[in-house]
Amino acid sequence: MNEKPVDRRVRKTKRQLRLALMQLMSEKNVKDISVRELAAIADINRGTFYIHYKDVYDLLSQLEEEMAQGLIKVCQAHSAEEYNGSTFPYLSDLYQFIAENADMCRVLLGANGDKAYTDRICGILRDDHLYDFVAHFYPNNDPTLLDYFCAFIISGNLALALRWINSGMKESTEEMATLAGEIIMHGVQILQTK
Repeated sequence: MNEKPVDRRVRKTKRQLRLALMQLMSEKNVKDISVRELAAIADINRGTFYIHYKDVYDLLSQLEEEMAQGLIKVCQAHSAEEYNGSTFPYLSDLYQFIAENADMCRVLLGANGDKAYTDRICGILRDDHLYDFVAHFYPNNDPTLLDYFCAFIISGNLALALRWINSGMKESTEEMATLAGEIIMHGVQILQTK
């Protein structure tokens, strides 16, 4: 069954609502955001909002789900075998995804984000790519040790990505992928070569 393409006006409206919600959530808690305020910032009327969403929480939930599904696609598109020692295809796609969703990453995964959602995203990164990647390179290690290593890599990459976003994303996605890959594969030794 083919899905009907989304009308350009609908895409524009949803994009405006996403931007408005992320702007407001960077200033206050989602529970303090009204549909009236959101619609005003998005420059749409409230009726248009209700055509697409039940309430602000429904909008947020759909945005979170879209981001999670997009991340799953990135993770599942790559395997550990494609790493060749100098390029990081998975990390390149991951940082491209982060760049395309910087507004949502900043708000949803940042200091004021929902911890449960951050945990979900970290779980996707771990379960849909990283654990298998680490196990491929260190196949004889204890699964508990691999879990610890994955937790360390994920939290480090999350902090690195947020730092990159919050400092204006001056480096390219490829530069960030290479930096993250070098840190993952070689740790602090990378600082000795810089």
